Amino acid sequence: MPENTMKIASSTKSIKGPAPLSHSATTFDPYATGYALIKGLDYLKNRLAWSGTKIAHILHLPANTLNTWIKKGFVPISNNHLQPDVQAIIHLLAIHRSLEAMFENPAHQQAWISTHHPVLNDIPENLMAESIEKLIFVRQYLDYKRGKGA
Repeated sequence: MPENTMKIASSTKSIKGPAPLSHSATTFDPYATGYALIKGLDYLKNRLAWSGTKIAHILHLPANTLNTWIKKGFVPISNNHLQPDVQAIIHLLAIHRSLEAMFENPAHQQAWISTHHPVLNDIPENLMAESIEKLIFVRQYLDYKRGKGA
C-alpha cells in the first residue's frame, strides 16, 4: 500500500465511534429545531389545507398538544435524542417534501395523498393515520417512487 494511503487509512475514524463536534460545527439547539418543525408543519398545513386536528390525528398526538405547540411557535425538545412524536413530525414533513418534489400544484399533492393507490391497497392519508409504522411506510414508498423518477 502506498505511504499516503496508509496515512489516510490509519487516520480514518470508525463511523460507530463517537465523533466530537469540531469548533466549526454547530451545536444542537432544541428551540431552533422545535421552531423549524413548527414552521414546516405550518407550511404543510397551508399547502394541503389541513387543520391542526387532522395533522395531530396523522401524527398520533392529542389535538390540543399539537395546537398548543403551533400557538407557542415551537415543538418542545428536551435534548438531541429525538422522541417518537418528533420523529413522526419529521416523517410527515419528509412525505410532504416528496410530494412537493413530485407535484408543484398543492391540489395534485392533496389528490395523491387522498386517492386510493392499488400498490398501497389503500389511501395514503388513511394509512398514515393508522399507525406510525404505516406513516413511515408511506414515506418509504414515496422515497422509492421518487427514486424511480416519479
